[in-house]
Amino acid sequence: MQDETKILIYVVDDAASVHQALEMPFISADMEALAFKSAEDFLEYEFREEKACLITDIKMKGLSGLELQQQLNERGIKLPVIFLTAFDSTESRQQAEQAGAVGYFRKPVDDQALLDTIQWVLSRDLSSKEQIATK
Repeated sequence: MQDETKILIYVVDDAASVHQALEMPFISADMEALAFKSAEDFLEYEFREEKACLITDIKMKGLSGLELQQQLNERGIKLPVIFLTAFDSTESRQQAEQAGAVGYFRKPVDDQALLDTIQWVLSRDLSSKEQIATK
């Protein structure tokens, strides 16, 4: 059962080693993480958008991370997306930026930089929602 008060991180990557590598930093930061082995599995899940962030690999079997973000955009889902990749290129960075990614990291990722990015993105998102609510 999800704890609605904790930040929830969805990790979509076809490599189990990535799920394992990210588990401890998230636990240490008092975040909850749910791992999915494919974009298709994630899209079938009833995920929440509030206080949540998606971390996904760019290249995966089946739907790529970029295709996953495109599907979320088409559905009107405003979940912040951070991309991870072992195959960094100018082209993939540009594609991620054009898709609306809030972060982009090469594997292996620096845990603290990733945690800082998540905190920044979600605090920025919450403050903008608060500003809208008070107008």
